[in-house]
Amino acid sequence: MIAFSFEPRADDDSWSPDWRPEGPDLNGSDFCLSYFRADRRLVVHGVDLSVRLLGEPVVDFALMLHYATTMLETQSDIAVEASLTQYVYAFSRDGDSITLTTQWPPRVAQLTWPELRELTVRAKSEAVRLITAAHPELGGNAWLRETVGAPPDA
Repeated sequence: MIAFSFEPRADDDSWSPDWRPEGPDLNGSDFCLSYFRADRRLVVHGVDLSVRLLGEPVVDFALMLHYATTMLETQSDIAVEASLTQYVYAFSRDGDSITLTTQWPPRVAQLTWPELRELTVRAKSEAVRLITAAHPELGGNAWLRETVGAPPDA
């Protein structure tokens, strides 16, 4: 079983309904480096890979998973890094079996190829859902829609 959730950080003003971005339209750097940071709960078959120290932007984590999943379609190993925290996630694929190794926390978890693909879809949709729940106007953000996905009601 895989338990996953983003827990928006109270110390990140971008989750506040009163928050407004500095510019007219947020871009990839804004979403991946600056705003919508969350702690992440991720438990893969009993192995706790949760991160609660600095919070990672939800979009950055979702896109990191998407990239790893895409690359694992054609290669057996990939290491990816979270943009803000520089935490490294190493994925190794052997057929339908995936080994996920994290440097922080230092852990190794096993999951299946279908489970990784489902986790990726879930992370992307949850990132968009949380962002647009806090700021419905961002549902029309072209970069967010094209890169991460449309809001759940779209």
